[in-house]
Amino acid sequence: MPSEPPPDPDPSPADDTQSRRQRVGQYVALGAVCAYAAVQFYGADPRPWGLAAGWAAATAVILGPAAWVARDRLPPDRLETLTYVAFGAAILAIPVGLGAALAFEVPFFPYGPGFLVGVALGTLVVFLAERTVVPERLRGAGI
Repeated sequence: MPSEPPPDPDPSPADDTQSRRQRVGQYVALGAVCAYAAVQFYGADPRPWGLAAGWAAATAVILGPAAWVARDRLPPDRLETLTYVAFGAAILAIPVGLGAALAFEVPFFPYGPGFLVGVALGTLVVFLAERTVVPERLRGAGI
């Protein structure tokens, strides 16, 4: 009977502290985006409720399943690399989009707060759904 490899030891306390710090950083970043979106939305004269609801629904529907599938199907090192690539593409796309909006005189202000609130709410919905609705056996386990 072949011997089975010993189970992996529990993560060291240093790994747990690092993951806890990383989680706190993610929560702070998410809170900052939500707070910024709320301030922009409150400052908008005609509050774009329809646009905010549309972006929230679209973000939740697209971001949620995409994040869950990526986390379950990709190994952690590839997921980290893909995350860096996505953030890099977003950082490059934002100034190009803003430049195009300025070049073609697109009225950005009435739509910006609705976009920010929608994306923040959609991300928050995905985060809360994963923590409360998605069963533990489907989180992080290969589906």
